[in-house]
Amino acid sequence: MRHTYNRNFKSMIINLIMNENHSTLATAQQFDIPIKTLEKWVTAYNKDHHVFDENYLSKEKQLIELKKLNAKLAKENELLKKTITLLAKRE
Repeated sequence: MRHTYNRNFKSMIINLIMNENHSTLATAQQFDIPIKTLEKWVTAYNKDHHVFDENYLSKEKQLIELKKLNAKLAKENELLKKTITLLAKRE
């Protein structure tokens, strides 16, 4: 069965290992986390220290969100242009 952990928990565990020099293996055993999972968290943290922050978005997710926003704004812009054209024709 797959277990999920929230970002606050991951951040706390990473803090123990990285800042308080706890053993990775001992921490995994103490908190009943598979060692491979913990190693992945450490690797992710080493790549980006903000990875477990509350509102963190990876560069890829940021790009996806920005593309969605851009598409939405483009549609709104087209709607406004059509509205202005229709209003101008009425006058």
